[in-house]
Amino acid sequence: MIRLVVFIFMISLNSWAMPKNFEVWFLSEDRTSFLDKILPKKKSVLVAQNYQCQPMGEFCFDPQIGLYKKGEAQALDAQIENSQFENSQSYDFLEPAKSVEREMIDCEESTFFDVFCGKAQKQLKQGLTPLEVWIDTSSTMKQVDFKGYDQKCSREIFLDHLSQTCPLNKKMKVYYFTEFKKEAGSFDRVCMSSGLNNLKRLKEDIEKSKANNLIIITDIFEAQEEFITWIEATGSGKVKGIEKPLYASSIHKELKRIRKMCK
Repeated sequence: MIRLVVFIFMISLNSWAMPKNFEVWFLSEDRTSFLDKILPKKKSVLVAQNYQCQPMGEFCFDPQIGLYKKGEAQALDAQIENSQFENSQSYDFLEPAKSVEREMIDCEESTFFDVFCGKAQKQLKQGLTPLEVWIDTSSTMKQVDFKGYDQKCSREIFLDHLSQTCPLNKKMKVYYFTEFKKEAGSFDRVCMSSGLNNLKRLKEDIEKSKANNLIIITDIFEAQEEFITWIEATGSGKVKGIEKPLYASSIHKELKRIRKMCK
């Protein structure tokens, strides 16, 4: 009897701590925009892809085309000349931060004063803002959202526009995450790409969150079947970018809907 009471209590506690509503956006690499840069404009060329198959029931998932039925990949291919773009694309990932470097750039939530964290600001306790946005800044994000070191990435542009309606630390709180989640005092670290993710820790952070509305922006490489199943099983979580690709360049289309979450 005691065990049953404890079990019910733990379930109730976990349900209470979960966000009321949360979404996880899995961003894919925008293959189309890449080809526009490297292929002749006069030629109409389609990309022959080696389709990936991450099993999801009777379907397969590929980060470029979304879900497709097993065995149908051949029908999706088109004849092209690969030599025009083969080996043209590469990514110079930054090495994960060393422990000393991590200590230098970590932002203490209580003081929040560091050259990488932006100007010190008075912090609000978690759960007091109607909207939270968690931004993945791991090394693989460079593959799906990188415009150059002299340009803002789509995630930073998204936050800039969102903050006009949902001011930072008043109606919205922003966190960066890789292995650990850190509160943001400004948006100047959004486009930094280094380190690795820890899905187990991310799930734990979601379970502990008291946010009314939570938006998590990560990349398609984190779209593991177990993680997606867990999100949908919570009853309050949704995923975007699985049934069809979601690109960093198109997340601004969600602004009108997300702005309503901070009112």
